[in-house]
Amino acid sequence: MPSSYTCDCGATLSSGDELIRESRPTGRSWYCRYCRTPVPGSVGERLAHREDGSPTDRRP
Repeated sequence: MPSSYTCDCGATLSSGDELIRESRPTGRSWYCRYCRTPVPGSVGERLAHREDGSPTDRRP
């Protein structure tokens, strides 16, 4: 699986830091931090677990 996602605006998203997460009654919605374009849920979940330098990094 690719380690990054290219948004429609041209930004390369590679970690959860570059996403905006909004909780909804039916689950979570993910958006590009730069242009607020919706990002597919599977991509958002995958990137949210990528290394971002925080103490909760889940990447080996």
